[in-house]
Amino acid sequence: MSLQMVRFRTDSSTAAEVRSQLAKVFAALHAAPPQGVACTAYSSESGPDFILALEMEEAAENPLVGPSQAAQLRDLISRAEGAPVPPGLFTVVGSYHS
Repeated sequence: MSLQMVRFRTDSSTAAEVRSQLAKVFAALHAAPPQGVACTAYSSESGPDFILALEMEEAAENPLVGPSQAAQLRDLISRAEGAPVPPGLFTVVGSYHS
């Protein structure tokens, strides 16, 4: 299992645009559901902070490489941060689901 996370901050005017673009990315994922992938986006309630998490089985391909909606989101994040924000690689050390 691979876990990649991107954490970034925008200004308050760009946060709404990021949320809108995230909705487009998730609509594209729902339209052509990838196998072996879990993708989650978080935003803080108190400010324009975001965390994107992508969990993939070893054999799965990254579903956020191809779609134009994902490319537009990466561009938007880069503009908000002033440079591209590469994902950090994480290891799942524990998990609980009820």
